[in-house]
Amino acid sequence: MHAAVDSWIDALSDEQRKIAEALRRSIHQSVPDVEERYSFRIPFYHYFGMFCYINQLKNGIDLCFCRGKDLVELHPQLEQRNRTMVASVSLLHFADLHTLQVQELILGAAAWQQEA
Repeated sequence: MHAAVDSWIDALSDEQRKIAEALRRSIHQSVPDVEERYSFRIPFYHYFGMFCYINQLKNGIDLCFCRGKDLVELHPQLEQRNRTMVASVSLLHFADLHTLQVQELILGAAAWQQEA
């Protein structure tokens, strides 16, 4: 784990921190070979290249996949929002981790990233 990512998470509101910590655990558990970095002032994860990142929203946390455009059809919970490559899922409540099937999304994205 990366100390700068620890600091970034610690600075979040309680609900955001809870979501970000769960996402971080899920990414590391789902993709054991993932490399955590702190780039562009946010947590980035590298797995066969730039894989995903966690970004703070006003009221939640965004889990963004760098090659997300290729996953939107298979994972309709992802939104591109006028971005060329990146697609993300917005988590406003801790329960969204389950409701939006984030674990399955991370596993699917990792498999796609490895193949690509």
